[in-house]
Amino acid sequence: MEKAMEQLNRLTRSLRRARTVELPDDNETAVYTLMPMVMADQHRSVSELLSNSKFDVNYAFGRVKRSLLHIAANCGSVECLVLLLKKGANPNYQDISGCTPLHLAARNIHWLAVNGRTELLHDLVQHVSDVDVEDAMGQTALHVACQNGHKTTVQCLLDSGADINRPNVSGATPLYFACSHGQRDTAQILLLRGAKYLPDKNGVTPLDLCVQGGYGETCEVLIQYHPRLFQTIIQMTQNEDLRENMLRQVLEHLSQQSESQYLKILTSLAEVATTNGHKLLSISSNYDAQMKSLLRIVRIFCHVFRIGPSSPNNGIDMGYNGNKTPRSQVFKPLELLWHSLDEWLVLIATELMKNKKDSTDITSILLKQKGQDQDGTSIPSFEPPGPGSYENLSTGTGESKPDALGGKQEASADCQDVISMTANRLSAVIQAFYMCCSCQMPPGMTSPRFIEFVCKHDEVLKCFVNRNPKIIFDHFHFLLECPELMSRFMHIIKAQAEYVQLVTELRMTRAIQPQINAFLQGFHMFIPPSLIQLFDEYELELLLSGMPEIDVSDWIKNTEYTSGYEREDPVIQWFWEVVEDITPEERVLLLQFVTGSSRVPHGGFANIMGGSGLQNFTIAAVPYTPNLLPTSSTCINMLKLPEYPSKEILKDRLLVALHCGSYGYTMA
Repeated sequence: MEKAMEQLNRLTRSLRRARTVELPDDNETAVYTLMPMVMADQHRSVSELLSNSKFDVNYAFGRVKRSLLHIAANCGSVECLVLLLKKGANPNYQDISGCTPLHLAARNIHWLAVNGRTELLHDLVQHVSDVDVEDAMGQTALHVACQNGHKTTVQCLLDSGADINRPNVSGATPLYFACSHGQRDTAQILLLRGAKYLPDKNGVTPLDLCVQGGYGETCEVLIQYHPRLFQTIIQMTQNEDLRENMLRQVLEHLSQQSESQYLKILTSLAEVATTNGHKLLSISSNYDAQMKSLLRIVRIFCHVFRIGPSSPNNGIDMGYNGNKTPRSQVFKPLELLWHSLDEWLVLIATELMKNKKDSTDITSILLKQKGQDQDGTSIPSFEPPGPGSYENLSTGTGESKPDALGGKQEASADCQDVISMTANRLSAVIQAFYMCCSCQMPPGMTSPRFIEFVCKHDEVLKCFVNRNPKIIFDHFHFLLECPELMSRFMHIIKAQAEYVQLVTELRMTRAIQPQINAFLQGFHMFIPPSLIQLFDEYELELLLSGMPEIDVSDWIKNTEYTSGYEREDPVIQWFWEVVEDITPEERVLLLQFVTGSSRVPHGGFANIMGGSGLQNFTIAAVPYTPNLLPTSSTCINMLKLPEYPSKEILKDRLLVALHCGSYGYTMA
């Protein structure tokens, strides 16, 4: 190393005097002599040194085994790159990761373009026999350029013969790479030149990547060249694996391109929601899956509707007063679902009125619709809760009972079975109906149509709430948002045994559920849910917040002294006596005053953290002056304690500092 530094210093002095010298015979020493010159693009100095040397320009050095040509391409040293190529540098040489100078040039093209050095790539391509050289992951320079999104680079590589559809080891094409990073311009160039729309080996498509990233502009380009993908995006609203906010972002961008596109998106979403709603009312459907799918689609539908160029949010009439505007017509497909909902509620209301009679009507309808559903007709029906429910229902429909009382009890049980079968499904559709009505209204205003709906089906809705009060939190959100509607149900809710629990749950969790969800989302970014599940709530509180009690003996044991203080000094003895005498609350204030934390970490004072890691509680001596208060440096857990003349003065000054300044700190 000393020899290399001596050689480098001698070389520097010689170059300053414009005298030529020779490079060391050792390639390892010579390459480190040339590297800073190549990085600075000092081509004349490099040329002069190479002309008088036997240095191998293809010599690979360093941990990744790159040549000087890699360095020139990576740094944008155009003149040195051309010089090295003329000297015989191999443009296809790969480092240990399979990366060539062309890969590096394509990867750093943004930096090169900002500095006006895009000609480097053109010069390099002229000396490369195969622009599709792959790295260890099967990626070519075109993959890299498409991912970075530089149009000039992509066009240069394509003009030089790069394979536009070449897949890497996972089957990802350049178009796939462009879409994975939302590079609209490079994706458009590829599609214009005939790039194929191909998935990778796992079946993930470029559109999947665009939607996952919320890249609306890139989705727009894909749809321009492949119109069939529009319906694919609409169907993606049913995929729970895709983040809802990303779907909203994409559809929001697409809807703002034109009025016709806006209406087309809303109409398509309404049709999908209607289909899912009828599936939810289907005997063969899975309740949880269909319920989540319907509400997800309706939320997206309402969001896109609100952000349109003319919506209730900007004060322009949208037809909620009955006007048949074009935008209000996008709700038309949903009317089929609302009609089915209305019919079922009327049917249940009728059966409730006939509770003393045999409930053959509704039971037989359920059985008929079960058969029709199996034949493929889309008539709404409901899944019974258990495998024997239909047998129980049919028993009460085809036979007469000699005991009138027994017949009434069976009829009542049948009616309750029907309600238990239908309540949750109907409630989810009611929630969707409320969301659609609300999005057509100005903020803070309840839809007259929905109020009329609640009044019409008052008895059935009250029956649902009486059966399960928590349905208010699950689906009947309109009761929480509309006081005039809640007043119709309060007597039912207050009569419930769990009324206090319901109110507590509302105020402590449900009312702040969005904030809780947002906190958990951020929290789980740092601590995975799988780890959290290992602890109960008390253990987790201990790990995160520390121990609630302060052990003074442990505090004394893990305290250091500096600036002249020792453990046996009178001031220190007085200090610890005061700490033991003060209240637990004041000890907490003292701990916070010095460390910035009101809790002792799990493991005690030995594990207290400072600004740069573990840092013991420290007491430092400060010369005493009258009325001087203790101060602290929280980043190093240091209490700066004056050398008070008595215990009484120490206690008085310490308590003043704690009660008046325990939430502040001084810099160390």
